[in-house]
Amino acid sequence: MVSSEDLDTLLRTTLLPGDTGYYELLCRRLAWWDSSRIRLWSLQNGYTLYHRRQHEDPDFVFEVYPPGVKPQESFFPYPYEGGFKGGTDPRIKTPPPFHAYAGHRATVNFALNRLRRHVALKAILAGSEELRILRRLHEQGVPRSIDDFHNVIPVLDILPCEGHWLAIMPRWGTMPLDPSLDSVHEVFHFMHCLLKGLTFLHDHRIAHGDIKTSNILVNHLDRDFFDRSNRFRRLLRSQSKLTYAFCDFDNSTMFSPSISLNECRLPSYVSFNTLPDQVPADTAQGEFDFNPFAFDVGMLGVLFCHEFQYLTLIAPMLAPLLDRMTTRYIEGRFKASEALQFFEEEVLTNTAEHVMSSSLPPKTATGAFDTFDRWAGLDPNFVDKWSAFREPPVPLHLKCLRYVCEYPWIFDAVSFVRRVARLIRVRILLYSCLV
Repeated sequence: MVSSEDLDTLLRTTLLPGDTGYYELLCRRLAWWDSSRIRLWSLQNGYTLYHRRQHEDPDFVFEVYPPGVKPQESFFPYPYEGGFKGGTDPRIKTPPPFHAYAGHRATVNFALNRLRRHVALKAILAGSEELRILRRLHEQGVPRSIDDFHNVIPVLDILPCEGHWLAIMPRWGTMPLDPSLDSVHEVFHFMHCLLKGLTFLHDHRIAHGDIKTSNILVNHLDRDFFDRSNRFRRLLRSQSKLTYAFCDFDNSTMFSPSISLNECRLPSYVSFNTLPDQVPADTAQGEFDFNPFAFDVGMLGVLFCHEFQYLTLIAPMLAPLLDRMTTRYIEGRFKASEALQFFEEEVLTNTAEHVMSSSLPPKTATGAFDTFDRWAGLDPNFVDKWSAFREPPVPLHLKCLRYVCEYPWIFDAVSFVRRVARLIRVRILLYSCLV
């Protein structure tokens, strides 16, 4: 049995895949979740933990399931359930209903509550920034309908456990873009939900810091990784019953409510904590700090570009929206609330109904967000009208600077020069104010 002191070590030890001791740490965390002590604690608090799936492949030790559970009728904030009809490939063994992947860090587990509804439990380090953020979200209350939902996964409860905390949230489905979206309306609904969610977070001065599809959930649940063929999810989406939510705040930062979004800064190394192909180039030129809220908008814009920038020929208003969300001129980049307002007042209202209901064309490879021309082939009058929003190509000197800054010592040198230059500007400004 793992001792309470070991839990402290388990949560404070941070290892990445490939690090020495990484797999051992995961196994110790799994042993903690599976211990009779934690299972009893969960039952006493009204939660029945899933069972661990037994398999000869060691990768499957991270998979859990609730035995003997069938789909139920949905009520918010719990998800719609079921719909899996089985695969056609006999070589692929179908997992049990509501099978779940516990994540590559094993800090999350799943359970049924007293209502027999699926919930996620996440172990949170006492005193951590993530705990502060989850408490702030918990204070906002639990939405009872989609109408009062802000597209951030609700926190149902936060319970003390062995000197740390377990945050309880409804378990929603992963892979939010599976099955593939079928219409422009479905694309716009997905974008609208995320813009509302990001605006809500920023209004509460929470910078997410790790925006990617794996940190977005959908209110439909069945078997993890088997959603691509789930016809029920596709039906729900076509009926506008699905919604989407941000989750996972272990790379997030919360600022004082009184501080302006423009004044918030973090060290540049914080921006390196997410996937390099999911971020704007805000810190690729040797910057020593950055604005995390502008960075969030850029990350969401990059995600939208990766998934939907090929649609500008049938939905042209995406071009000015995506360019203004990802522009390298940080001061001119949309804030989350501005992007949401532009989407509601310009993108939605200026897209014809027959376009909204039209099927999506085959997805084509479009390249990186900062090299693809989202305006190519659009009506010249439209391009001229929205020319102020059009992002110019990245100049050669900036490409060269980004390239050399990939070497850590050059990045550090450029960062030092930038820091000194800012200090000099501040002193000159102070001097001019005094004389």
